[in-house]
Amino acid sequence: MLTFEQLLLYTPAALIVIAIPGPDMLLSLARGLTQGKISGIVHAVGVGCGIMLHTLLAAFGVSLLLLANETAFWFLKAGGAAYLVYLGIMQWREGAPRFTSDVASLSYSSVFWRGLLSNSLNPKVALFMIAFVPQFVATSPGSASAFSQIIALGAIFAILTVAAYAPLAIAAHRVSQWLGNQPSFFKYFNRSVGGVFVASGVALLALERKH
Repeated sequence: MLTFEQLLLYTPAALIVIAIPGPDMLLSLARGLTQGKISGIVHAVGVGCGIMLHTLLAAFGVSLLLLANETAFWFLKAGGAAYLVYLGIMQWREGAPRFTSDVASLSYSSVFWRGLLSNSLNPKVALFMIAFVPQFVATSPGSASAFSQIIALGAIFAILTVAAYAPLAIAAHRVSQWLGNQPSFFKYFNRSVGGVFVASGVALLALERKH
């Protein structure tokens, strides 16, 4: 489906983009630090699923239609901004770490959906999918369809994202264990992360459509 040359060009470029800190990475770190490594990994998987949702929308041309329509773009932007602010408030109010083997107490499903929604409601990801990924679609005779190539490239990006964020969450969990019971640290950490998310939500409102 994808040629070796495509993978050779796309993979390093995708890894560079993934390495740029953003809300998804920050929240994966926060989950690992305050709720344990499994929560951090679950959040990363949620982000990966959000990327796949954006990939499908881009492949079917829905993302382009949404971004081209001023009203639809405004609603997407407002929804994404509101959700980032909500996540910021929740993170600000986050308590001390809750490390336990009890799945229910960790609310893994809630962590997963937060990861999926924080990514899928971000119009910047939609812009990325229609601006970055198509550059690596082969158009030479005999190439696979553009649709299948976009799906494959998006899936690779999602897998690489999970593969990058999961170790970060595990490392954050180990740092948390090393820190031990230091409520003041986690208080300031959660408030810092919460502040970043609120600021990101406000900044998202200034995002303009690509004409």
